Amino acid sequence: MDDGAEHIELTEHLEITQEAIDEILPVLDKHSEAITTLKTGIEHLQFQLRHSFLYLAITQICNNELTLDFLSPEDIRKVVYNVIKLGNLTFNSYPGSLPVVQIITKLLVRQQIDFISKSQYITNDPDEIGRLVITSFFAVPRQEQIPFYVYKLLTIPFFHENETIELAQIPRYWAMNSINNTTMEWHHPQEFGCDLRLMTSCRDTPPIRTISNDTCLNQIIERLPLSRCQTAPIPAAKYFVRQLRDNFWVTSSSESLHCVKIPSSEYLSTMQQTWNMNEEIILPSVSIVNVTEGHTVACPGFTLVGRPISSNTSSLIILHNNDVLTKNISVMNVHQYITKNMTWLKKKMSEQEKHSLMDFTRQTNAISSYLTPFSTYMQSFGMLTFSWFLFGLSAALIYYICRRKRKTCQGNL
Repeated sequence: MDDGAEHIELTEHLEITQEAIDEILPVLDKHSEAITTLKTGIEHLQFQLRHSFLYLAITQICNNELTLDFLSPEDIRKVVYNVIKLGNLTFNSYPGSLPVVQIITKLLVRQQIDFISKSQYITNDPDEIGRLVITSFFAVPRQEQIPFYVYKLLTIPFFHENETIELAQIPRYWAMNSINNTTMEWHHPQEFGCDLRLMTSCRDTPPIRTISNDTCLNQIIERLPLSRCQTAPIPAAKYFVRQLRDNFWVTSSSESLHCVKIPSSEYLSTMQQTWNMNEEIILPSVSIVNVTEGHTVACPGFTLVGRPISSNTSSLIILHNNDVLTKNISVMNVHQYITKNMTWLKKKMSEQEKHSLMDFTRQTNAISSYLTPFSTYMQSFGMLTFSWFLFGLSAALIYYICRRKRKTCQGNL
């Protein structure tokens, strides 16, 4: 009896287990179908993303915006290490440096897209019509090349003779090689595929020229009379503000500005009044302002804020007469150096120059009026001579015909 009861109980458990399995199988089938659908969707999404990145990359390449975004992460890693190995490149890592992938991308100088028909290779996919081949060309810098020191040139309008003018035709960036005295200039860096801010790189190198005294920039550097410089009038404004870097600013105005240097606010308590000690600052017509970290310089119409900087050393050193003029300045009067050491360009002609120009114009008109009747006379004389020649030729022809007829008549008689 005990064995029979155990068999009966085991049979009941098996039946219950079978029922549970029968109930679970449809659920597993549904989960399997869901997983298959999800897998198909993921593959389709990956396919779309891959083609989306490829389409965007091709569009960028066609717009001359060279990129490596069409590669997968594994392929990008292979390309980067291959360029580093073949180019024998080394990198110095420091805080704020660019990623290696971005640096290698900036070495691109040309990319070419070719379509290869399937007739030129073997494929197992009957729907495949061809493949796209993207060829990338990198320019690796030479290790032994002579370095160029690149400077960003900043122009600011200034007021002169009741007019607002600004230096014209000044390059935005200027590079100098102090060893062989050669220079490069960039007026529109983006046209050369240049990035002169984070990493000094250019796909197209501008012309390398020797330093010449006939340029405005060289005359400014050598403190020569500015005979080659040109200025352009700009719309007038009360002031102009340009940022050099960090907390250094250049201001320009028609007259000196009375500003206030405000430190960080100090709260005594929640019930007491906020107080601070202000300091008056006078900004000359053209000045360089170094705003102290944690302070604010409030001027009529604009405010300069001193933001935290990474290092305590000064990021600006001003050179004057080949010597260090000052560092860690607060306010520097640039206007006094402009008025003392600069030869102003003449914007208007003097009365004497106007009279000379008028005399030259009159002389030119007199010569033109003198040559015009002479040419008319020569033309009339030529027409008259031709008329007399034609008249004489006609008379001689008539005389010859009449004489021939007379001889003929006498012979008949």
